[in-house]
Amino acid sequence: MDRNAAKAEAFMRHLGPLQGVLEAFVRRALWDPNAVGDVLQGAIATAFRDFQMYVEGTNFRAWIFRFVHLEVLSTNRKLHRTQLAPLPEDVAKENVWEAEIDEPLFRQLLDDPEPVLERCDEALSQAIRDLPAAEREVLLLRAIGEFKYREIAEILQIPLGTVMSNLARSRTRLRQRLVEHARKTGLFRRDNK
Repeated sequence: MDRNAAKAEAFMRHLGPLQGVLEAFVRRALWDPNAVGDVLQGAIATAFRDFQMYVEGTNFRAWIFRFVHLEVLSTNRKLHRTQLAPLPEDVAKENVWEAEIDEPLFRQLLDDPEPVLERCDEALSQAIRDLPAAEREVLLLRAIGEFKYREIAEILQIPLGTVMSNLARSRTRLRQRLVEHARKTGLFRRDNK
């Protein structure tokens, strides 16, 4: 087997099990859903070109995600997307876990969660899309990529503390948005006193 064929075989052996999670990450992190294939193709082509720099036995998943992250970042920058403004101080401090639940609707949710989950899926997707880029990337790497905090810091080349604070902020924003959605759809009562 020649050198190029061996390189391609080794690359595909590492890449194969990760294709689904890479696509899921790009689909959630990218602002233009029509560019998912192009971004994946570009990231994988660049990673393949630089595959000789990968050290066998190290974390290939984190290594390839770095290429994917950079390609997503580059594509999103080209779109000049504006970021969501910070949450008002009073919203960030509200304890959303104390919202009063509409008991009959909650029982219905427990009996058959699918209709409610289908309604929440688009709300969750939109809430994730609306997160500031730094928070969204950390959240998606943690939730979809299942990376540890240190791995996320390595992929994004940011301090560990920044990873932790961005993740906490993104979770707070998502929780708030989903509580708002639940109130609008009747899962939570409007007055939670």
